[in-house]
Amino acid sequence: MPRLLKTQLQKRTEQIKRLLLAGKPFEQELGALYTEVCLAGKHTWNVQLYQLLLLYAPDKQKNRLLHPNLLQSFVCLGLNAPAQHIARQLLKTNPQEPQTRKLAGALHLRMENNLPPYTPLAALSRYAEPAPRPRRAPNAFAAPPWLRRARTLTEQEIQQTGYLQKRKQLSAAPRRCRAALLDIFDELDCAYLLGHGHAVAALSGAMLEILLAWHLRQKLKISKISLPGKKAQPLLDCHLSELIALCAEKALLKPHTLKLLRAARMQRNYIHPGREMGERGALSAAGVRVCFLAVLETIDEVFP
Repeated sequence: MPRLLKTQLQKRTEQIKRLLLAGKPFEQELGALYTEVCLAGKHTWNVQLYQLLLLYAPDKQKNRLLHPNLLQSFVCLGLNAPAQHIARQLLKTNPQEPQTRKLAGALHLRMENNLPPYTPLAALSRYAEPAPRPRRAPNAFAAPPWLRRARTLTEQEIQQTGYLQKRKQLSAAPRRCRAALLDIFDELDCAYLLGHGHAVAALSGAMLEILLAWHLRQKLKISKISLPGKKAQPLLDCHLSELIALCAEKALLKPHTLKLLRAARMQRNYIHPGREMGERGALSAAGVRVCFLAVLETIDEVFP
């Protein structure tokens, strides 16, 4: 079997990602890639591939990312909790799949015979007296969700958002806008990881305006545009909708990126109180993900 290279993995991942964003079938290509990676013994790559695609998959399609060879990678790496979840979902879809049944059985035995670190042997007995539950004082400080999230955040989770790669791409921006792009992206990535949805929507809108303005300047060699009924105005003074429309008119972006941009612009509008409280609808977790993904895809096109 030929050796699977990281560059090949990245290229095939991009193809699967585009199928996913276009709403086309991708399971066959993804299953073949999971299998090749598994046979090559690169189980960490399978986990990273799955976690990356989770960013792009709507909630209703996340189970379509699962595969027996993905389960095997989680089991081989000792990631028992997520492996249990994957096994349950796969068995629910196809209860008779032999590889899934075998891996699920092995995982069940492992979980039954493993004790958490530093578990006293006495805890194995049903006669052992349970430890009292810790009680919090009535006026004790209750950490907000974002603080609890910050305490458990890992370097691996940060890397899964494409943070390092995107900063490297943005470093190629001209000096006049490089600092602003890097600062906004730092805050955007932090807000996304901490679950600050309204901040993600606002920051993504600001970043997209800068990215698109620079893209138009480079491709069309212009610094101002004339819009119907308006005087010529600098690109950075244009609204996001105007920048998207011009990019679409001049075919400067790929169709799937334009689709994400239009969706992100609509989601960003929900941060206005009059719309969120006065209309039926609000910024959802899926909408927040769309805003973040629109930024990632636009960076790839503007600074490939």
